[in-house]
Amino acid sequence: MTPAKSAQRLLLGTGLGLLLASGFGLISGVISLQSPSAGFLVPLFGFILLVLAQLTAKGEGPLSELFPNENSSSMAKRVESELTQEKKDADVGSAWAKLEHTMLSRELEEE
Repeated sequence: MTPAKSAQRLLLGTGLGLLLASGFGLISGVISLQSPSAGFLVPLFGFILLVLAQLTAKGEGPLSELFPNENSSSMAKRVESELTQEKKDADVGSAWAKLEHTMLSRELEEE
């Protein structure tokens, strides 16, 4: 299961739970349609989470970078390429440090 699919399920469940809670609030009279109150934030957050769930499942939206829509093999390839790139960068930095060390050593020996 991809990270996007897991996040989509979590967001979908939370959104539906908030909509269910707002339905119970309407039935019990805690949330009234005649007078707007802070209780209207509960269904609003529910709808927002449902929209985010659909966007995340498609690999789009504001949560797409946090929860990529890729399977484990493509994620492993991406992480491996990132690690390879970091190793190359570290090797280049190490080579520059060695070069600088030898140049400074030669300058000190000449003096």
